[in-house]
Amino acid sequence: MTPWRTAHRQDRGAVATALAVVTLGLLLSCLTSPAAARLGDGRVPAPRPATPSSAELRPAIVRDLIPYGDRRRAQMADYSQRHYGEHTYWLTDPKVVVLHFTAGSTYTSAYWTFHANTPYRGELPGVSCQFVIDKGGTIHQLVPLAVRARHCIGLNHVSIGIEFVQETGSGGHWADQQVLARSRQVKAGLKLVLYLMARYGIEKKNVIGHAMANDSPYFKDLRGWRNYRSDWLAVDVREFRSRL
Repeated sequence: MTPWRTAHRQDRGAVATALAVVTLGLLLSCLTSPAAARLGDGRVPAPRPATPSSAELRPAIVRDLIPYGDRRRAQMADYSQRHYGEHTYWLTDPKVVVLHFTAGSTYTSAYWTFHANTPYRGELPGVSCQFVIDKGGTIHQLVPLAVRARHCIGLNHVSIGIEFVQETGSGGHWADQQVLARSRQVKAGLKLVLYLMARYGIEKKNVIGHAMANDSPYFKDLRGWRNYRSDWLAVDVREFRSRL
């Protein structure tokens, strides 16, 4: 065969191969396009929404940390040893979010209560929590998320505490409902909880009220202590969860 015929056939083969590649690409494009992935009735299914990251969900937070130096951290480690059997103040893998209300009318009074580090039930450290949300909806962070705060018997080693500024008034249910009716405050709480759920993989069922703590599967207290509180009853927490 003459050289020009050989070259001609090679060119034709190259063109045929290129056409086959283009045709295959177009076919795959059609098969994977939204229009091709139709439901049985001919409708095109809606695209699956992207799951937002915890960084995208993070609300505005004002850092207003209380003193939590070496002495208070050592007290928290000793407390953890007595009640959970582990000598550490670190909060490494939170599983629960516990809702509270402050039983006071202002953020300032709550801040100074947690700042004081006063013994509670004869033990130190004093009570505190990671977050306080004031009535206007400002989220204040008082304790770093990696550090345990003493806000709930039996769960401080696995939980993050959120306090809503609210007076007790006629009782726990009444107080919970005041928070739920206060638009800016409850919206800030919902945003914060959604952020914490996304960041730590916390399940909605483990967003609980202080009044529900004894029934948590994560509850543990080696000294037999129990919570006797009426803040955030189950009925009110169900309403809160329904808005998440």
